[in-house]
Amino acid sequence: MSPSLKRNPRSLYLGRMFSAVPVVRLRFRRMVHTGFSAEFDLRTFDGEGVIFFAGGHLNSSWIVLAMHQGKLELQLKYGAVSRVTSSGPLVNDGQWRKISVEEQGRSLVIKIDREAVMKIAVNGDLFTLKKGMHELNLTVGGVPFREDGLVNQINPRLDGCLKEWRWLTGEDTSIQETIRSNDNMQCFSSEVPGAYYPGVGFALFNISYESKNLSIQMTLRPLSGIGVLFALVHQDKVPLSIALSDYNPSTDEWRDFILVSVGDVVIASSPAALCDGESHKIQVTISGNQTLLEVDGQPGRSDESEYTTDVFSHSSTFIGGLPGEICAILTINSEAMIPSTMAQKNAAMTPILMKITAATS
Repeated sequence: MSPSLKRNPRSLYLGRMFSAVPVVRLRFRRMVHTGFSAEFDLRTFDGEGVIFFAGGHLNSSWIVLAMHQGKLELQLKYGAVSRVTSSGPLVNDGQWRKISVEEQGRSLVIKIDREAVMKIAVNGDLFTLKKGMHELNLTVGGVPFREDGLVNQINPRLDGCLKEWRWLTGEDTSIQETIRSNDNMQCFSSEVPGAYYPGVGFALFNISYESKNLSIQMTLRPLSGIGVLFALVHQDKVPLSIALSDYNPSTDEWRDFILVSVGDVVIASSPAALCDGESHKIQVTISGNQTLLEVDGQPGRSDESEYTTDVFSHSSTFIGGLPGEICAILTINSEAMIPSTMAQKNAAMTPILMKITAATS
């Protein structure tokens, strides 16, 4: 197995459930009231999403620790009182950060790497007294109610990783055993900004293309020489696609190629043996009827062909949509989109720290 695909059995991947439901649900019961505390290591490149929820239910007291604009955000609701607080440094840099949340008297204290970044006064208890027992619900990677119940509306899906977690100062061994037996719940040991496409799914984005000029940049490390990197789809037609292929129909050659196509017509191509474990850069620039392809800075071959870019504005954007395994960073005309902007993900596609940027010029 490639070192980049090795998983950490003592980690929890938060982005597994694209439907935004929690990846872990816990319920704590105590005979004696205790204060809430949570500590864990977090690693993410994502700028928005839910880390955990703790409390009763939607209409009782609860807190949500989330990411928003790359920083920690605490949303809380104690009875009729709602509040949102955000502070501290950016933590979506892909580095491991030790995060803790602790009730101290009538305050909630949030720390990053042992340094307090928020201290919030509260008036109430996160535990709910039921039949003589103090109960608290905790969900990780999502909230136990509809996302519109949040105080501050965010996309709850967080592409990130936890390890070394301690909920209410204890280790839940049942969670660890479940994670060890399920690779899909585990994070990859090493990660860089990008998205992993196993070749059996796709990501769909709704992007507005208002110009006939299009610039697409990719940094990728493919594990297979066949697969779609990028495609625009309009009804049952494919007005533009960029793909890895082992055959070039325009030259009748059998070897590894990058092909830029309109429908089934190749308009640009370049020989490219990219499955060497290294990262490679691909740039496609379309201006009017002119198409320029560059692979690692070297220009490819462009074939003259009449085609229209008018349907771009009516097309849907698909990424990683045919067989092939690709880890890629994709930039379309330099305007950033976070992973949460994905309109649809095929259930078979497993994203890893997806970073996709898109727009037109």
